[in-house]
Amino acid sequence: MEENPNKSANCALLEERLKRLDQKHFDWSAWKKGTLLVLEKIFGPHSLYVKELANTDYQYNSWSLRDTAGSEDPVKESVRELLRICITDAASQEPKKAPTAGKNTAELKEILQQFFDSATLAEIEKIASSDTPAMTKEDQIQKIISDKIPKYQTALLGKILLWAVG
Repeated sequence: MEENPNKSANCALLEERLKRLDQKHFDWSAWKKGTLLVLEKIFGPHSLYVKELANTDYQYNSWSLRDTAGSEDPVKESVRELLRICITDAASQEPKKAPTAGKNTAELKEILQQFFDSATLAEIEKIASSDTPAMTKEDQIQKIISDKIPKYQTALLGKILLWAVG
């Protein structure tokens, strides 16, 4: 399999953000802003990772929280785990492959045409060929499927699965 040149760079960026959590003079606000930018670059602005970190606040000033938290700051541990998941996800992202034209593509388009009109298929193709991260593309296409064919999602999935294994 061909190596994704951005994979190691993305993982390195995330590893660097992870290491900054342990700096002696840690600045939550600066770290959070920088990390949000990195996550948006890798996964897109609408990623669940971006939303999760954006909704995380650092209010580690309660004595009772510190007493029950043990030695690790619970907020830092939470974002540390989030970054570990992001690193795993970034490492597993495959490079984009050029679509292969031919019988298989034509058969798949026939299946999709049974469920979507040509305007919707054009919209899906536009999303698929865009430079946005895979996770964002998946979210956008899931929304189209939910909006356009809420009752026939399993039928579409079943036909695609039969086509894929057949």
